[in-house]
Amino acid sequence: MGDTAAPTREVFANVAPWMQAVFFLLITASLAYSGWVLSCRVRVWRQGGSGEWERNPRVWLERLGREVLAQRRVRAAAPARRSGVVLHLLLFSGFLVLAVGTTLLFIADKGPVHFHRGAYFLAYELVMDLFGLALLAGCSLALYRRLVARPASLGHQPADLALLALLLAIGITGFVLEGLRLASDGTTEGVAQWSVVGHLVRGAAGELGVSGAVARAAHLGAWWVHVLLITALFALWPHTRLLHAVTGTLHILARPARAMGSLTTVSLDTVEKTGKFGLSVPADLNAVQRLSLDACMECGRCEDACPAHATGKPLSPKVLVQDLKRAVDRSLPSLHAPVIRAETLWACTTCQACVAACPVQIGHADLIVGLRRQLVGEGQLSGPPAQALRRLGSQGNPFGRPQRERLAWAEGLSVPTPAEEPDAEVLLWVGCAASFDPRAQKVARATVQLLQHAGVRFAVLGRAERCTGDPARRLGDDFTFQQLAGENALVLAEAVGARRRVVTPCPHCMNTLRHEYGEFGADLEVVHHSQFLAELVAAGRLPAANPEPGRTVTLHDPCYLARVNGETEATRRLLAATGAQLREMPRHGERTFCCGAGGGRMWFDEPPAQRVNRQRAAEAVATGAATLATGCPFCLNMMTDGVAGTPEGEALRVADVAELLLEATVVGSA
Repeated sequence: MGDTAAPTREVFANVAPWMQAVFFLLITASLAYSGWVLSCRVRVWRQGGSGEWERNPRVWLERLGREVLAQRRVRAAAPARRSGVVLHLLLFSGFLVLAVGTTLLFIADKGPVHFHRGAYFLAYELVMDLFGLALLAGCSLALYRRLVARPASLGHQPADLALLALLLAIGITGFVLEGLRLASDGTTEGVAQWSVVGHLVRGAAGELGVSGAVARAAHLGAWWVHVLLITALFALWPHTRLLHAVTGTLHILARPARAMGSLTTVSLDTVEKTGKFGLSVPADLNAVQRLSLDACMECGRCEDACPAHATGKPLSPKVLVQDLKRAVDRSLPSLHAPVIRAETLWACTTCQACVAACPVQIGHADLIVGLRRQLVGEGQLSGPPAQALRRLGSQGNPFGRPQRERLAWAEGLSVPTPAEEPDAEVLLWVGCAASFDPRAQKVARATVQLLQHAGVRFAVLGRAERCTGDPARRLGDDFTFQQLAGENALVLAEAVGARRRVVTPCPHCMNTLRHEYGEFGADLEVVHHSQFLAELVAAGRLPAANPEPGRTVTLHDPCYLARVNGETEATRRLLAATGAQLREMPRHGERTFCCGAGGGRMWFDEPPAQRVNRQRAAEAVATGAATLATGCPFCLNMMTDGVAGTPEGEALRVADVAELLLEATVVGSA
């Protein structure tokens, strides 16, 4: 190409028309084959029930921009995963830009307007070269990670290396092809420099004496190699991890728009018709769940985040998803043992760390609870957790205490019921742990004393309050949950009325009341006690008269407060109000590590070496703080036990943020 006012190039320079015809035939055949393979996967998805999926195009566009194009969850990986983040972004951006650029080139060549010229052409050449380098860099890093670093949680298959080698070969031959084109078509130096890598290749070819007819012959040979490699990629991608580029995107768009902490409700009619309480056989998995299994690329982020896996329990969310996928693909007669063992399912704390970490937003907890439901329905749960379920159904709480003791924690305090305080600003939902557990009762007392000191008109349900049903639902007994939710919803409708604001010290109660009671007619504004107390502090209604600036505190964020409901600041504002110096643990905020009590695990016995609370307590002790603060009655108990079982933990005090705030007020010093 010589000097022209509008630099451009011929797309199929040096390529005969019959060669172009063969090229399009190969590409069409390879795309047709990959389309057929993908249609087979679609048929597998459609064999499941319709289930729930997102139908709002506006939501699809938002998710496409935020989660797919901007790669929000990929970029939000834990620090230990930064190398994986870099290589994924390089591969994603390189592959995407090259795919879009190639499509634009085809449109410009075959469309009615040849816009591939002038400033656009020069910018195109530069951008394509830069992102081609990004693809090569991403492939190189990925090969290093798989061949040298080899993270234990990363899935490995021989096809992974073959795919990376194929992408690397396509990138290299693309640059060689570009350099030989520049060497053979007479492109001027000023224009060729915009193709930065191709320009370097042309220079190297010139030093080797490759020019003229030799360059044209070499260019044609490189073109055929490049075409065959691309044809192979187009045909083979559905058989490789590249499939997740489609399935992952589709799942992100289709996943139901439910809060992370909410679960679907089991229909009694469905149980009566099918005899199934949950997930039992592959046919029970709906289309979106089946799609989610194909979306998994075994990156291992879920496994790295899982507290059960970290403490040696037989659960890896990644392996569970892959086991379910194999069960679907092979049409196995059951999803349960030997496919997935019961002890694997019971190991889960439903902390949602796996769900939060997954780049394609697979609902591991939904799958696990669905499988648990079938086990519970078949009577395969025994021991203390089964006793807790029976107590929930018969006595309204998992501790097995009579309802008349619901207000025992308030002895000596003036704690009114809604009938006694009809103009209350808020309803204080105490929860079972703070009502019956001796240690957690102190949290309820501290919260009430703070409310009284701030002059807040509040009320409690007292004997009318029953368990929200959270332990039952997460253990898999959805009918006990529905029974409790229905009874509580009626009581709340009468007690809350137009006020509609509920405060609770239990994140599990908050999550269930906020996200799962609307289905039962209880449309409530529910806040954690740390949120409400932080409002009172900000309004000047709870001045800290006795701050302790020298106190060092580390904070354990409860999973169902920080990760599941996104509240991380209120607890820290309360600690700041006490004058304490905060020393964060490595895993904090929305990346918090579970205490081990969620998902009904509070009522399971386990060997000391597998106790999640001990691992978390060791992190807290390592900060050197004098106090470990939290904002959940279950976390309070688990961390107290964990600290007691941790070397050098005897000096670390464990307290709720409400207790620490109380000590820093006039009430605390009285």
